[in-house]
Amino acid sequence: MANAGFCFECGAQGGYVFRKSIRKYEGEGYGFELVVDIPFCQACGAPIYDEVIEQGISEQANSIIRKQRQIITKEEIQEILKVYGLSQKYLSRLLGWGEITLTRYINGNYTPNKSNSDKLKGLKNPYLFQRMLDGNARKTDGEIQEEKPFQKAQKKVDEVFGGLERANGRIFSVAHWFLSQSSEEAPVTHLALQKLLYFTQGWSMALLHREMFEGRCQAWAHGAVYPQVYRLLKPFRFDPLPKVRREEAFAEEERQVLEAVKKYYFDRYNAKTLEEICHYEEPYRKAREGYHEEEPCREEIDREEMKGYYSKVSRQYKIEPGNMSNMGEYLHDVVSKCMS
Repeated sequence: MANAGFCFECGAQGGYVFRKSIRKYEGEGYGFELVVDIPFCQACGAPIYDEVIEQGISEQANSIIRKQRQIITKEEIQEILKVYGLSQKYLSRLLGWGEITLTRYINGNYTPNKSNSDKLKGLKNPYLFQRMLDGNARKTDGEIQEEKPFQKAQKKVDEVFGGLERANGRIFSVAHWFLSQSSEEAPVTHLALQKLLYFTQGWSMALLHREMFEGRCQAWAHGAVYPQVYRLLKPFRFDPLPKVRREEAFAEEERQVLEAVKKYYFDRYNAKTLEEICHYEEPYRKAREGYHEEEPCREEIDREEMKGYYSKVSRQYKIEPGNMSNMGEYLHDVVSKCMS
């Protein structure tokens, strides 16, 4: 196939023909060959540069590089922008990047490094996105919160949290209630949250005679864990979880249980002590029978065991709906035994 074109080698203006050519690409985390069609001068045989063709080849190569290095795709970036209602420039700003950085990534002529790719991938997780928003609010002493794009993003992420609650049941409603109580002075960590969910469920079964949420709890080495919550919050490790702003959706008696767990557990004890309390209690210990202390375990904590244990404690310490103050006495006794 011949086309009109200008050759910078010989100056011919007589057209060119396409020929197959092999381009090699090698770098950190990738390596491949790409067969491409390149125009060559009919007069001297030299390759002729064509901007449109080279742009297409560049986009194709960058797509393969991203895949081999597990770099985020432009479609994934566009989905993040859509979910949170952000422009490319504004998200670049929130990330602390140059305002055209995302535009280059999306156009395909610039490939994100692994660090930037991982940051973008992380934003698919609404909790990591919320952490980014909170970080920008702190850095600007709250000024950025007055900006409409920021307010729109906050509203969008709140909607995503609501979607998690609808799709996964009330366990996320309870998790979000505790996260709504978080502050810089008293942050909620993932380790603490898992235990708070467990204690809430146990007291709900004992005092309200029903589970507050659905969800299977497992006896992991560091205490009770609800896997569906763990999967989303795993990236935080021991860092504070972000504050989540959700409307309360609990009956009065449920709210009383939540407030008692916050008052007598979270407000008084750190995450490590909450773990020790969980380790002391019979339902957890029975689920881990036969396992060493640090041995991985995915055995479920029997819900009837939980109900029976907390019901026994409620009778022993005279803890009942409307009067849960003796919950503090029970925990004092448990912690004293753990420390002895």
